[in-house]
Amino acid sequence: MNQAELNKEELCRFICQELPSHRLQQMLESIEAAFQKSDSHLKETYKHVPLAGPGPQSHHFTVQEALLSLPKDEKLEASNQATKPAGGYYALIRAGTMQITTSVITVGRTPPIRDAKFRRDLSRENERLEKQHPDLFKASASPLGPSQEALHALLLPHTTKWSESDHSSPICVTLAVPYSDPSAGFHLYMDVSQLWQYYNEIGDEIVDIAYPTLRDRMRRAENRDQNEGGNE
Repeated sequence: MNQAELNKEELCRFICQELPSHRLQQMLESIEAAFQKSDSHLKETYKHVPLAGPGPQSHHFTVQEALLSLPKDEKLEASNQATKPAGGYYALIRAGTMQITTSVITVGRTPPIRDAKFRRDLSRENERLEKQHPDLFKASASPLGPSQEALHALLLPHTTKWSESDHSSPICVTLAVPYSDPSAGFHLYMDVSQLWQYYNEIGDEIVDIAYPTLRDRMRRAENRDQNEGGNE
């Protein structure tokens, strides 16, 4: 087993250590219920408007609402955070030395080929507002990946294109841990169902993986990849 595989194994065990299995199950069930609720609302509300408009936002905010409704305890807490730039909101899950955010991914979505005039106008307006109200535009969540104080992971439910009719359930849910520079790659990117094997291996055993040690190992992997000119 090479170093990258060893890092992945330890990262999975660390996630299991910080996020109890019943809490992960609660999160997945909440996401599933949110998809069903949003899908029903969309089909009842929009008879003529294409769902490619309201659909993604409805699913996103319904999922955030579901996660913010999770019961809190000493091991897990969800809080509402503002996006940067301001105007949107998302749930930030704190579980020990780990933070989790969720974003709904549309499979096969093609971004706009060119920037529309209204997007340019909004961009200029956001720049003006940011200069006047900088506090509103500050990021409240830690950077993605292995930040200094906590590991920031992503839980990504995937849905079909909005030209299709059924969005009542995620196609799959991916667990991802990006590099410190998210555009550079991932330490971990796998179907969340694969994580259960690590919970089963651990069982009731007390695992003690120190985050600073794991963080430093992940950063060395990032530096090694950068020096080699590519990702592992």
